[in-house]
Amino acid sequence: MPKLEPKQIQQELEKGLIWPFYWIYGPESLKSKELIKRIKKAIFGTDTVDESTASFSIQSFDGAEADVYSILDMAQSPSLLGGIRLLVIRDAHQLKNSELLVDLLGPARQLSQLDGVCIAVAKDFDARKKFSKVLVERAAVVACDEITEAQREAWILYLAKRRGLELQPSQVMHLNAIDPWSLDIVDQELEKFTLTGSQSDVFLQSLDRMGGVDDFIESFFQRNKKLSLEHLGYFADQPDQTLPLLGLLTWNVRQLVRFISDQSGHQNSSKMSFYLMERIKRWASLWGLHELISLQKDLFRLDYRTKQTPLLPLGSWSQVVIRYTR
Repeated sequence: MPKLEPKQIQQELEKGLIWPFYWIYGPESLKSKELIKRIKKAIFGTDTVDESTASFSIQSFDGAEADVYSILDMAQSPSLLGGIRLLVIRDAHQLKNSELLVDLLGPARQLSQLDGVCIAVAKDFDARKKFSKVLVERAAVVACDEITEAQREAWILYLAKRRGLELQPSQVMHLNAIDPWSLDIVDQELEKFTLTGSQSDVFLQSLDRMGGVDDFIESFFQRNKKLSLEHLGYFADQPDQTLPLLGLLTWNVRQLVRFISDQSGHQNSSKMSFYLMERIKRWASLWGLHELISLQKDLFRLDYRTKQTPLLPLGSWSQVVIRYTR
């Protein structure tokens, strides 16, 4: 059986099908956490188990320290309170003699046909190992890969909705442009907003109050020199706030390069959100591909200069604006 996607596992869970053994791996840890919560909910009826009974229902192991025979013994012992026993192995890629877990493998089945479920959470999946080939054939091997740029907006809106937040399109765009980007980082930023009631640097609320980062971005990509320089004066002397803006500008340039390249090759850029697509279309006619590539290099230099000599950044910002606006 081929490796599975998290959404495929969710579809199986909705049908009441549960695998005796899951090998969940990949860089997006929040994806794996969400998947484990859904498996728990399918088993126990809730994604949280009462602390007084958790030790009888759920057993956790550290792959770097655990003994595989202890895991097997626990898996094959009935739960003291009856029902399903769930085993979770963290850092399963470090577990020695993991091939001995083959007795726990089997096809997906209804919950009533299971005595226990084992979830192995690993950094990676080494397809060269013999046990890995057996896992692919007889267990649920689930890849939690990095989120592509085309998928980011849907995940941002999902995480925001889960916290009861309604984001403005500009806020979604700001979160889209975080670098480095991961679900964990986005969720942390949303948590800051939930807990403090005010936006973090990623949302750039302070810039919005001082003239509007969106106004600057719009005027800059519309190549309006007068308006760009006016907005520039609000924040260019505050490098701690302009560094996130540099990331946002760089991200928008990448989207423009991709859009113009797709158009010249007659490809479809429909994976962009409607909001982003409208902005990119509005800007694209004003830029050439060679100009955008040159702008990418200048933004990189500006980022370097701001980090190295942050005392007088206004001149550096002004040079970029004057060079690329009209």
